[in-house]
Amino acid sequence: MAVNLSQKSHLGLGINPIAHTFIQFLPLSRTEFIEKIKDEVEMNPMLEISSPPIAIDPDKPQVNEIEKKLERADTSFLTPYEDMGFFKPSSDKLSKNEIIDIFASSKESLVDHLLKQGIAEFNSEEQHIAEHIIYNLNKNGFLELTIESIASTLNSTPEIIENIRKKIKTFNPLGNGSKSLKECLLSQIDNLNSDNKNLITIIEHHLDDLASHKFDKIISTLEINNETFLDIIKQLKRLNPRPASSFEIDEITYADVDLILIKKDGEYKVRYVNEGIPILLLSNYYDEMLEKNIDKKTDTFLKDRQRNASLFIEAIDLRDTIIVGIASYLVKSQKDYLDHGEKWKRPLTMKDVAKELGYNESTISRAVNNKFMASEKGLIPLKVFFAHGLKGEFGFSHSSETIRDKIQNFIDTENKGKPLSDQELSNKLSDLGIKIARRTVSNYREELNLLSSSKRKQEYKLKGG
Repeated sequence: MAVNLSQKSHLGLGINPIAHTFIQFLPLSRTEFIEKIKDEVEMNPMLEISSPPIAIDPDKPQVNEIEKKLERADTSFLTPYEDMGFFKPSSDKLSKNEIIDIFASSKESLVDHLLKQGIAEFNSEEQHIAEHIIYNLNKNGFLELTIESIASTLNSTPEIIENIRKKIKTFNPLGNGSKSLKECLLSQIDNLNSDNKNLITIIEHHLDDLASHKFDKIISTLEINNETFLDIIKQLKRLNPRPASSFEIDEITYADVDLILIKKDGEYKVRYVNEGIPILLLSNYYDEMLEKNIDKKTDTFLKDRQRNASLFIEAIDLRDTIIVGIASYLVKSQKDYLDHGEKWKRPLTMKDVAKELGYNESTISRAVNNKFMASEKGLIPLKVFFAHGLKGEFGFSHSSETIRDKIQNFIDTENKGKPLSDQELSNKLSDLGIKIARRTVSNYREELNLLSSSKRKQEYKLKGG
């Protein structure tokens, strides 16, 4: 029984062994997928790894090709796989080096940027320690490893490690290598041209109070007026709590990238990243054995393994083709989002995509799970293309991003003496044809990191609004 993958149908799991195998492949991350292939090669003597990898061509009629492969799978397990035409080279093949050339930013990576500064600061022994520290900074630029563990690993002393870490904190941008937010902010204080006494006090003792908007408590403790407090906050906002943030786009782990998004002449194309993915072939050696007079037990064993190997290879090809097809549809559907940003993201659910492509909704969910696409703007998870929306009374769909944007605009232009409550925001949205409950407005407002009306009123008062 073949699985039906025609347009507008659903991807049934049925009993087809290829479908069963490739459905298991879909949710795997790139790293997990590679490990799965290697494990199968070790267990099945009929499988051999070949190179170089071949690119998936997203322009071919995918649904028809998939259906043909699934229908053929039940009757042609022993057909030489090379003869089926699946290994024809594509002009769209991309190697990892080509990918890096396409998407390499003009900026250095954080690691290279800091190491370059260390050349003038450290001798060869110290440089080795500095490299260990820098390579272990997290995405914010903080060092999570303990000084003692680094000293033990490098056969050094905590004092030496700490001195080198302190020097790294003075590199541009300031604060990288810090152990905490407080330390990170304090390391940037000397760079401000102002009296820092009260600012230091706030950083050392009142960060939690700031986060809780206990402004009156801080003002009273420091014995300052509202105007002075606001000046201190302006200074604080000039400090960077995440010194590595400007380098995030450069720190793509290409080993985890499944797809590449290329923009040419205003149009987007999705390409599959083949490098690192083993290409499998059926073993000629064991295939020749089947043509000889061998005992029945060996013959049965080899035919069984050959059948499984063919199924496994078919499933790999189906997985890659379906992922590229889904990604291409997502990119086409959300072109405005890619061109102009979050505000232009239109409502799109997995159910919508499944209906359009003729797959089961669970297949879409599996296919986008743990899948990432590299673009000129950085690493994009496939899940980011989905957006829930609400229908207005005039039949128009409004994405969550659009609603957030309207809430932001309402608050930006509100009367500072009488900030809008969540219910009033709900009423304003209703006037635009967007029916949304007060509690939902509250959730959106919190996602935007906007204060409640009472706390905004307090903040406006401090600013003299």
